[in-house]
Amino acid sequence: MTLGRRCFERAFALRRLAQPAVALGLVALCTVFACPAHAIQLPEERITSADRLYLDLERLAARFGQQPRFLSSRPLRRAEASAFLDTLTTRHPEAAQDPAYRRALRSLSPDAPGGKPALVHVTSDQGEAIEISPYLSGLYEDDVRNRPDVDRDYRGGLAFAAMPDPSWVASIDLYAGTSSQGGRGTPRLGTANALVEGVDFNTWMDEAYLEGRLGSLRVLAGHAWLRWGPGRAGTLALSDAAPALDMLRAEVTVLRAWRFSWFVALLDPGPQTYLAGHRLEWSHGGGLTAGLTEMARFDGNSQAPLYLMPLVPYTYWEKRRKTQLPFAVPGDTTGIALTKNNALYSTDVAWCPHPGWRAWGEFLMDDFSFSNDYKPDMIGYQVGIEHRRALGSSAAGRAADVSLEYTRVHNFTYSVDHGHDFAFQGFPVGFVLGPDVATLAGELAYEHGAAWEFRLRGEWGKKGEGAIGVPWIRGSGPVDASRFAGVATRETRVSGSLSYAPTRQLRLEGTLGASDVANLDHVAGASRDSWPFALRALLAW
Repeated sequence: MTLGRRCFERAFALRRLAQPAVALGLVALCTVFACPAHAIQLPEERITSADRLYLDLERLAARFGQQPRFLSSRPLRRAEASAFLDTLTTRHPEAAQDPAYRRALRSLSPDAPGGKPALVHVTSDQGEAIEISPYLSGLYEDDVRNRPDVDRDYRGGLAFAAMPDPSWVASIDLYAGTSSQGGRGTPRLGTANALVEGVDFNTWMDEAYLEGRLGSLRVLAGHAWLRWGPGRAGTLALSDAAPALDMLRAEVTVLRAWRFSWFVALLDPGPQTYLAGHRLEWSHGGGLTAGLTEMARFDGNSQAPLYLMPLVPYTYWEKRRKTQLPFAVPGDTTGIALTKNNALYSTDVAWCPHPGWRAWGEFLMDDFSFSNDYKPDMIGYQVGIEHRRALGSSAAGRAADVSLEYTRVHNFTYSVDHGHDFAFQGFPVGFVLGPDVATLAGELAYEHGAAWEFRLRGEWGKKGEGAIGVPWIRGSGPVDASRFAGVATRETRVSGSLSYAPTRQLRLEGTLGASDVANLDHVAGASRDSWPFALRALLAW
């Protein structure tokens, strides 16, 4: 049977099964709740960096002292995550009863208990494949951290993936949704051409990319998120806090233990602003991984091919002799856009010293120079630890997990006086809260089988008035970047979350907390007590 004929027969059968009453009921359900993005199930497809699957992989690494190779360089391919699960159960057969393993397996394998295939899944005898997965999701959140406080994110979308041959995959996630907040929210596109008259409800794209092999290289072109580093609440050099990047990306793996990846992303075609990064990661036996990252912000279309060259330090391109005209970048009347860049460096490690334990850390240094010119200490650091254990017998399928993470980013980090800031559309490319911040978060999770989970979380945070786009000005004299700028806002919060996910297709979650904010919005003496809550759901076919 040909691939086209199979698609036609499957689509005809699904059309007969669709009932209007069911569809209306699902829409009503998901206008109350919400959940993050999801992935479908082709082995070469990338698992989007916000997927819950990564948390389950981290928990398995903590309990059994073995982590997936290159877990800190996300997104991983589904084949890589599946290979880790296979290796884990070979070495530790009891892992098959762990709730995190059962959730991860059903997400990766449609034949697993609770796993469901995509609504449309068609393969040919030559290995070609197509999958289509419609979904509905929603979020209602009332939180003092939001601007404005209430955030509503309601979506109906279609995730499509195709493998034209075993080494190439194309993936796209299109949806219609309301405007919402955050780097992963839906932009405010207005109501003039909206799908619903008078309501900011528009079509948008979550991810879209084409990836495959060119010899020993794996290359990707498209619109997607990257996340480098092991942090639980967010990484320091390259996080997924900003919107998806339009990029060219490549990676090569050498001797199974080393992986080098690099990319160049276009941030804004008008002023010709770009972001580049390259990373070397080493994995030793699954128990220890370490990475080195260099990032750069630069301008000019003519420079993009240079930054795409692997292994060349980004500071080299700033020091080379310039032959371009000073007005080659629109809006730049000084020539600085082509003569200056902003580079930062980070190193990170994730280590499983003993079964039951996992630790991680990252250190960031922005705009480092060997010259004698004075610069403040624009640095960031993060440390975390996690402990996981089974409760009762291995067959009981219950587990407890506790984690603690501290993050500190000095003022002026990510910004520079010539405007090459590590930001995209107003969101930080690095740590989600930007510079001039310290956070401490602890979480206790109890998992009752693969379906139920309860989390108790405590958080403390302090945020000065420093922000991306507010740099230290050269020549302004010494300053202590480790001190919080202006009036620092402080927050103490506790919250509890209950989630229910009986299958790959359905996830419901509710969160309720208590928050105490001092010096609200950096106004001395202003305070606010609140009861933040969130309701989320995802229903995918």
